[in-house]
Formats: sequence, structure tokens, C-alpha cells
Amino acid sequence: MIVVRSTAELRRALAEPRRQGKSVGYVPTMGALHEGHLALVRAARGRDDVVVASVFVNPLQFGPNEDFETYPRDEERDLGLCEKAEADIAWLPTAEELFPPGFGVTVAVPRLSGVLCGEGRPTHFAGVTTELSKILILLAPTAVYLGEKDFQQLVVMKAVVRDLGLPVEVRSVPTVREVDGLALSSRNAYLAVDERPVAASLFRTLSELATQLRAETEPVEAVLAEGRRALTEAGVNRIDYLELVDSETLDPVPAATPGNRLVAAIGIGSTRLIDNVAI
Repeated sequence: MIVVRSTAELRRALAEPRRQGKSVGYVPTMGALHEGHLALVRAARGRDDVVVASVFVNPLQFGPNEDFETYPRDEERDLGLCEKAEADIAWLPTAEELFPPGFGVTVAVPRLSGVLCGEGRPTHFAGVTTELSKILILLAPTAVYLGEKDFQQLVVMKAVVRDLGLPVEVRSVPTVREVDGLALSSRNAYLAVDERPVAASLFRTLSELATQLRAETEPVEAVLAEGRRALTEAGVNRIDYLELVDSETLDPVPAATPGNRLVAAIGIGSTRLIDNVAI
């Protein structure tokens, strides 16, 4: 595996594969890698000739008083895991190169970014879409691989690629979970021991609600209200949202149909967790 730290190095590493017409799969990460990230790398490995994984904690997607400074960082471990998952190139760009002094461009999708997670984190998705748009232009991969755990991010980035006409395919990879169902996330490391069972209740509750919604025995809002009660009783101290939404528009829907998503964001102590289940 080649480790590069600048765009110039990255382009040199990709020059020969591009000359040969090889496909390039790109996996963006913020480090603190876990099996969810590695599933993205392996998915790219299975479909593309060259796999590039980036490790970059993007400052643009953190709001005031969020955890940018304390976000987990372990470069040596991350590089070892990238190599184990058979990435060909690990790219560790700097914020100074991606966002040099005077950088003033913002790529945003207000309609999709202002709901759900965007209500409490109004600048988050513009930070994500600006960073990934620039990287997709610089890297020009064949495909970018994104996890379904961050479902709103996936929907937003599909819109960016579509609306800007970027010549890249967005490929989604199913959520990877712990044995107890908790979706893998770098922020799981923030959970205290006694908070872990509470966190596991999120996927369990979503799965039970999805079963009820598919059966259509109760109105959607009644099922969602039941879910909010169940999460509160399990020990969740904050529910940012629990909604049934259209999987493309993210608009709330009044009845469950195939392709809808049940989405949720909760707070447990100081940790914020998100998850979703397909209907």
C-alpha cells in the first residue's frame, strides 16, 4: 500500500493506472477506522482496480462546541487497517491543501440538508458536501463508496453528484453492526460501559417499529410515538428525531411503503448516535 499526503503525490500514484484505463474506487473516512469503514474498502476492492482510502478529519463539518479537537485520531492504526483491507493507496491530505487561505466556495443542498440531522447541525452537511465535492473533482474516481449508516449524508451526496453532473457513481454499502445490533461508529468510543446497553436499544427499537410499520396495523404516527416511549424507557435521554421518511426526498411519509426509511438520532449522555432501517 502506498501512503500519500499531497494531491500531487496522489496524481502521480494514479497516473499509470489511469493510462491503463483502470477503474478507481474511493473510500472517504475521518479515521478512527472500524469494520464499517473496512467494509467500504472491501466493497471497492471487489469492484474496482485501484482502491484509494482517505483519512481526513474535515473541520468544515464540525459546528461550534462539537468534538473536532477530541475526535479520535490514530494514524498508525488507521494505516494498518487500510492495508489489511487491501487498499492500494492511503491518502492523508491536510486541511491547508484542501482549504487554503482564501478558500471561499461552499457546495450545499439546502432542501435535503436542513432536515433531520441538519436541524440541530445547520452547517454540518455543507461542510461534508463542500469537502467531498472538492475531493471528487481532484481525485476523479470511478466510484465513491458511502455507508448506509449515515443515510442522510448518502442521500445528500447522491444529489450533489447528480446535480453537478460529476462523472462518478455513488455506491452504498449496508451498515455494519456489533453483535447487539449497535451500528459501528467512531463515536461509540465515547459511550460509558453502562450506556452501551442503552445504545443497543436504538437498533432493537427501530427493528421492532419497522416490523409494525410493514404490517400496517397502526397509523405511522402512533407507531413512532410508541418508539419514542420505548427509547425513553430504555434510558435514552434525548431524541432528536424518529421519523419515517421517503428514501430520496427525506420528506416524512404518512404510510409505510417499500423503500421508505425509518431514521433516528438520539443522545445518550454526551454521545449522539444515528441509525436507520429500511422498510
